[in-house]
Amino acid sequence: MKMWTFLTAIWFSLVCITFCHKSRPRRHYSNEYRKGTPACDVVCEGQWKNEFHANFHKIYDTDYFEIPLDTAIVKNRNNLKMFCSSTMQKYACLRNECRMHRTPWSAEKHICMQNFDNFDRNINCLSLTDRYVQKECSNVCNSIRIEISQAEVDRMAEMEFSRQEKSEFVEQNKHCNFIACHQICHEYIINKICIDSAASARSVVKTYYDAYLEREYIALNKDDQDELYSSFCRRVTPGQDENAYTANMTRYNNLTLDRMKNDIRSAFSILD
Repeated sequence: MKMWTFLTAIWFSLVCITFCHKSRPRRHYSNEYRKGTPACDVVCEGQWKNEFHANFHKIYDTDYFEIPLDTAIVKNRNNLKMFCSSTMQKYACLRNECRMHRTPWSAEKHICMQNFDNFDRNINCLSLTDRYVQKECSNVCNSIRIEISQAEVDRMAEMEFSRQEKSEFVEQNKHCNFIACHQICHEYIINKICIDSAASARSVVKTYYDAYLEREYIALNKDDQDELYSSFCRRVTPGQDENAYTANMTRYNNLTLDRMKNDIRSAFSILD
């Protein structure tokens, strides 16, 4: 069933139940449309997730992962096109039914609406490297040693971070390490396996991870929690200064990245 048909059916049933004795112009969904009715964007999102489950036999909220790139998307060109066809319908629903013409960055929007041609051109390489990314890269990136520098520990004390703020700082730093590790690992595998198309495929991966990290920073900055973004997070996020809050962090971050790269090389020594 087409998405617009699905939404129209919901609208029609609600209007008929409540206003069957009146003639009323068609209304688009909104949070205020009817108490107890799902918001329009929730309906569009729900239909998209249902289609994801039908197409890939995976539950989006529990079985789909944005980091690393999910197998469901990069397994082959047919999967990529099927995922993006459904995603295009979701955003058409948001525009046409919900009048939402500006939407924030999302992984599916990045892949399907902003960079589909690049993903499509490099799908063979992404498919070839996927099994290594899902297994070996995940093993490495789930076990990397993550530390907070003493300089940043001292800064948190000076700024009188609460226990909650310290916890959020540590967790965000772990998340940035995990993301950076997967980017480095995927690019490393691309260099080993996709010789002829390595530069193009690396660019696809880098652009995706860069955009993902930018979203991480924007989310904190929007909530006026910029200081919770660690020096390492700033190091790997485009446009950020790793020494913005804590000075002289470049050497420490270099050592962190070098250790990460060494762990990745050790895991893939069989490919050398």
